[in-house]
Amino acid sequence: MVNKKIVRWPLIIVLLLLANYSFSQNQWTYDFNNGLNPIESGGIALRPLGQPGQYVKEKIPGADYLTRTIYQFENGSGLQFNNEEAKGFLNKSFTVEIYFKMTELDSWKRVLDFKNRKSDYGSYIYDGKLNFYDYAISEKAPVRANQYVHYVYSRDFETKMIKMYINGQSKVEFKDPGTEGMLDADQVLNLFQDDLIAGHESSGGSIVLIRLYDRVMTPVFVRRSYQTIAKPPKETAQEEEEEPVKESPAPEKTGRNKNLALVTGRVYDGENLKPVDNAEVLVRKSANDSLVAQTKTVQGVYTVELTPHESYKISAQADGFQSKSVNVRTNNRFEEVKSLISLSPETYSAPLSTIYFQQGTDVLEDGASTPLDSIVSYFQKRPELKILLKGHTDNTGSFEKNLELSNKRVETVKSYLTGKGISGARIDGSGFGSAQPSKMNQSEVLKKSNRRVEVWAEPIKR
Repeated sequence: MVNKKIVRWPLIIVLLLLANYSFSQNQWTYDFNNGLNPIESGGIALRPLGQPGQYVKEKIPGADYLTRTIYQFENGSGLQFNNEEAKGFLNKSFTVEIYFKMTELDSWKRVLDFKNRKSDYGSYIYDGKLNFYDYAISEKAPVRANQYVHYVYSRDFETKMIKMYINGQSKVEFKDPGTEGMLDADQVLNLFQDDLIAGHESSGGSIVLIRLYDRVMTPVFVRRSYQTIAKPPKETAQEEEEEPVKESPAPEKTGRNKNLALVTGRVYDGENLKPVDNAEVLVRKSANDSLVAQTKTVQGVYTVELTPHESYKISAQADGFQSKSVNVRTNNRFEEVKSLISLSPETYSAPLSTIYFQQGTDVLEDGASTPLDSIVSYFQKRPELKILLKGHTDNTGSFEKNLELSNKRVETVKSYLTGKGISGARIDGSGFGSAQPSKMNQSEVLKKSNRRVEVWAEPIKR
């Protein structure tokens, strides 16, 4: 590529309040602890481009004993996200977040390619500047060879506005003249591997994190994400003290078991960013969905100690909010894992809780009282809501027997709730047998997810 047209756009620095920080199925996060698979369940794996890269453990700067997995790739190589396999995840508004470094930055170096190597258009770093060839270029940015940089690209489907950030700061903002910043018919997003036109505008490097969102993330979200990913704890805390909205300090950690990993998190109201106090936090093992820890937030903060080398699902629920879950993995002893959970207002479009059963029985499992007691407490505080119970089974046995069993499971849950003081007049329910599985009945693990009673909330019509 030669003689690229350079259009200078003014530096835009936006300092707003933190946007909705959401960990859900609306994003895919790749931290390379599980190869090229995302940490969220059900997502597609990235594909290597060129030579397959290597997974390397490196120490996290400014954090004693902590390491992270990085993906190292060679010049002319990279990674690919297949949007068709992801069912059009990037077809409308989207954001791409990457924390990486390049070994060479002596000329044009490709970051994002939306046209599967058929076009010269796309996202580059050029002489320390962010560039979308050939429509916009930023002023000099803190991008240097062999130094990690936090890079964010977003495109709004409605307005066609493209924004590009480095290290939490907005550097480029312009309107896409057509669909140059979107995927073409090949439906793949390529990272770092250059097109087939010039052939020399790529660099090897290392990637710590790739995160894809199916929405446009706000400037303050981008800045906070950069602080969370890239900066040592002391430095981040010092910068956050200067923010208009200060976060509550985490509880002091005393008597910590050094053989366990420490998970600390904050639960926020996604609309006003205020901490959600007294939110219930449940931690379950991803492998078998067993409950391993339970706590409540204090000034929005929770802390749990977990066994290392395990994957967990952490769920937060609070009055007036939809429950939300995040996935974390503890890789080492002494490790401290941080997570943020942003809660959205209730919409009653998903079950509040799901109670699971053993094969062929309607008896509550050990531990089922914990989520059910939470449901009781929730509905005691919400007299304007009624309870809708939906019973299900796996596909073992005849349909008629499964239908009967699913109704018995509904009655079991209803009896528990009424025994705790919830009026039976507020509870409706029915069984569906094996007709509405949540997952395919292809293994015992998947079948367990179908042996369930879902607890839904529904406004009482007056």
